[in-house]
Amino acid sequence: MIQPQHKGLISIAGLIGVGKTTLADGLAGILNASVVYEPYKENPFLARQFSGCPEAALPSELFFLLNRANQLAVENYHNSSLYITDYIFQNNRIFATLSLDERQLAIYDEVEAAVVPVINQPDLVIYLYDSPENCRKRIISRGRAFESSISCHFLARLGEKYDELFNNWNSCPLLKINCQELDFRTRGAVVQVAGQINRCLASITEAQT
Repeated sequence: MIQPQHKGLISIAGLIGVGKTTLADGLAGILNASVVYEPYKENPFLARQFSGCPEAALPSELFFLLNRANQLAVENYHNSSLYITDYIFQNNRIFATLSLDERQLAIYDEVEAAVVPVINQPDLVIYLYDSPENCRKRIISRGRAFESSISCHFLARLGEKYDELFNNWNSCPLLKINCQELDFRTRGAVVQVAGQINRCLASITEAQT
């Protein structure tokens, strides 16, 4: 029996369609945590960005950047609670480097530099990884119209960026999970991950005392 008793912030990273939100929802009940969701439904530029419209890329990335900065602002978090985000703040940097030209990226950099100092940093990051093909199948099955143009090629490029980020990750403990044979719609898979999280968080707590 898992005894959820840890506090702090857990952030889940990985490709589009890998299962981040499904895992976050499953973990919330098991770990008695609140979930902070990526605001993709509210982004009015996202569909045009995914369809390849260059004029939509910068406003779309700035929308995500400012919303994530607001969601992750330190004052929004209480020491008595556990929170889970279905994204990491660095998502924005990854997508920006793939989507923006040099001029747009310079504007993005200025805004990012202004918000980074005020955001809450995770105590643990979970990196979910799977093949672009499997993620593409999940994307198709959930049927979001604005995601229909996402290709395996784009997912592969995105995966390379995530691998590059986490191969040099030292900001906090990192838990890597291969999702190829895991279905987070099943409680058993979520419980398996929750056990790993509890062990990681227990180690963090022990190291701090």
